[in-house]
Amino acid sequence: MSVESFTIEAWTYLVIDIVVVAVRTLARWRQMGIRGLAPDDFLMIIAILLYTAETATAHYVGAYWHGLANSGYVSLGPLSEEYHLRVKGSQTQLFGWLVYTCLLWTLKTAWLFFFKRLGDGVGNMSLKINIGFVLVFVTFFGTFFAILFGCYPVEKHWQIYPDPGNFCYPAVSRLQAIVLITTNLTTDFYIISIPMPMVWSARISTPKKMGLCIMFCGGLITAVFGGLRCGYVLADTVDGPQQAGEWSCRESFVAVFVTNFPVIFPIVHRALRAHGGTLFGASSSGKNTGGTPGTGTKNSSGFKLTTISRRNQKRNFKHPLSLPADTVYTRFGAAGYDGKSIVPSIPEEDIKVTTEWQVHSQRMDAETAAREKRNVEMGFHAS
Repeated sequence: MSVESFTIEAWTYLVIDIVVVAVRTLARWRQMGIRGLAPDDFLMIIAILLYTAETATAHYVGAYWHGLANSGYVSLGPLSEEYHLRVKGSQTQLFGWLVYTCLLWTLKTAWLFFFKRLGDGVGNMSLKINIGFVLVFVTFFGTFFAILFGCYPVEKHWQIYPDPGNFCYPAVSRLQAIVLITTNLTTDFYIISIPMPMVWSARISTPKKMGLCIMFCGGLITAVFGGLRCGYVLADTVDGPQQAGEWSCRESFVAVFVTNFPVIFPIVHRALRAHGGTLFGASSSGKNTGGTPGTGTKNSSGFKLTTISRRNQKRNFKHPLSLPADTVYTRFGAAGYDGKSIVPSIPEEDIKVTTEWQVHSQRMDAETAAREKRNVEMGFHAS
């Protein structure tokens, strides 16, 4: 691929991801307020800044330094133009590796905070997530320092003469490639495994389970792109540095996109519902079949079925992993229904008719309460 074509491709990827992160941030801000933003929301702002730096770095490697670095030893005088290009290219390659590493591990941390909100109070999710934080912390510093100090002193990373050896070729260092692909794949597979038990044990339809699994397994696509980048590095071809830079941008683009998708998904889902469609399975909305809005009758199981008017009651919402479809639980006191929904309402312009099951219970158990709290935080709508 020509430098001009890649330049257009790389900056297009960046613009798309900037829009994605902006939509995510504004939607979360509108939903939760500035004080309700979670750590992963702020991490995504840091991630897009790192991705911008990485894209600029890849652009410089091709457009300014012509893909040259200190690999492929040639005898050059320190005053020659090619010598200057190789030094600057090597320095830029080293900087690119470090920014690339920071970006990937920032996204991994964002995933862990996302799962922490998603699985708060569910089984042993907290233990798995805490192990994930430790794993990400250790592998980040191990990878970062392996890249930076695998060749020591650091100045040898851009040494031209005498030949510093492969470990000091930042563009095609086997040490950097092997360390990064090992730690990257290890952390990706561990993070992907965290939500799978919760998804498969959730009381939702099989199509929804499959859809959620695909959504949470986006890291597999990122791992494939990372493998391609490291493959070009290990191949040590003439255009290896340029190819590695191109694939790093593609991997970063996919990584940023799939990390934001689970948060943007509810926005798309609501838009489809407004036009009569759903994602991950379809179901019809409850309809008012008569009677006074907000009232109903008990069925044989002791539940009270209530139809809520669009005009008189704001719709409650829930996370698809927690409760049976089209079900919202409300609290009963000792004397009966106290009229307070466990789940706060959403803006009135997004209201639809909802069927509500009122459960006669003195109190909710801790796990159900945690699930309801998660429903509010995530903003997913079951269909």
